[in-house]
Amino acid sequence: MQQRHNSAADNSLLVPLITFFCAAVFAGFVVSRLQVADLRNQQAHAKNLVAQVANNLRAIMDEYFDNTQFWRTVINRNNGKVVSFDILAEAIHSGDPCIDSIQLSPEGIVTYSYPPSKENEGTDLFKDPIHHDDAKYALLTKLVTITGPFPQRRGGSGLAIRTPIYITNSNGTDTFWGFSTIILRAAEIFKAANLSELEDDNYDYQLKAINPHKGKLEMVDCSTYNTLNNPVSYNFDIHNTAWAFYVTPKNGWRNSSILLFEILVAVIFATLLSFSANSLWKLIKRESTFKKLSYIDSLTKLYNTRKFYEMLTDLYRKVQPFAIVYIDLNKFKPVNDTYGHKSGDELLCIVAKKLKNCIRQGDEVFRIGGDEFTIILPNEMTIGGLANLVQRIKASVGRPTVLGNTTVNITASIGYARYPQDSSSFENIIQISEEMMYADKKFMNEER
Repeated sequence: MQQRHNSAADNSLLVPLITFFCAAVFAGFVVSRLQVADLRNQQAHAKNLVAQVANNLRAIMDEYFDNTQFWRTVINRNNGKVVSFDILAEAIHSGDPCIDSIQLSPEGIVTYSYPPSKENEGTDLFKDPIHHDDAKYALLTKLVTITGPFPQRRGGSGLAIRTPIYITNSNGTDTFWGFSTIILRAAEIFKAANLSELEDDNYDYQLKAINPHKGKLEMVDCSTYNTLNNPVSYNFDIHNTAWAFYVTPKNGWRNSSILLFEILVAVIFATLLSFSANSLWKLIKRESTFKKLSYIDSLTKLYNTRKFYEMLTDLYRKVQPFAIVYIDLNKFKPVNDTYGHKSGDELLCIVAKKLKNCIRQGDEVFRIGGDEFTIILPNEMTIGGLANLVQRIKASVGRPTVLGNTTVNITASIGYARYPQDSSSFENIIQISEEMMYADKKFMNEER
């Protein structure tokens, strides 16, 4: 009798012990998943923040790149003569805090400088210790170079955008004329790009750019020179120069106090296996929903830019032929301005449905900007087939659209390109289709 009682007691202990062990294992799994999800969310947030700063920097540098291209156009139009330099330079400078100076350097010698500077004028860029490598590289490759940051004589650091200028002779050959250069104040450029937001959000960062002469990344700006712990990286290009951002939280990705709290909660609820199972289900469902929403444009319910590039990358890796159609709406802004953003949003949703009705099964429509859309058509497409699709889209989008008590009329400018017929790079395929779209837009404007 005593033996049977001991056996029952052992069983009564064994069952809760096994249940607790299973629940503890399950709770440990949940904690680890929460940590992974939290890490992914933190890294995704960091990457989005860095992408915004990188896009700001690229847009700012593009503006100043156009400035150096302007001087090349002026000098070519005047057959190599510099005309009204001070007047034009003053108009461009116009108190811009980012611009330190604008320079023209015939045969590599700084001859024109605004604001006027005796320190700069007469400098031979091919012999200058800071600029000679980039000057020689620009001369040989005919490419724009970005130099810096480098110390400036008046203090602070500078960035130089330098464009080589070639004059086309009557016999069609190009002769090196010199350089157009804009010297920028690095601190003001980074300030304008909102680089300080990274530190405000408690991130350490390092911004690097490739040195084409040394073939390696060199520091451009940073919050610390110390090695970053498990940083998120973001790569981007600015006119022939590869740049890279590296960011990591100042206090690390994992918060020890949060981890301890999660472990405590897991221990408390370890015996409630049903609760743990329910928590896991909710976690999996939440992660699945988050991933799905990250691919969807919230307004039109079309796939977004992230999904667009992911699908292109997948097709490219499989070496599968495809075509891209790039669509931009015309006369959309007046609808927004006249009838309000609510009507504009409604119009975009209607256009999205029209585009989906124009494509085949297996093709995908994406919204990649305000009123910009793309279509990916997997597998082979003939020029005739693409032309027919373009006509269907233009006819569908061009039909009058009823918005409440108002009827509006818009049109679409469209370009397309095929892989691999038009290029072996999907980035170039995107660029070709976009350029074709702008050509179509220009043609439509000229027709009107």
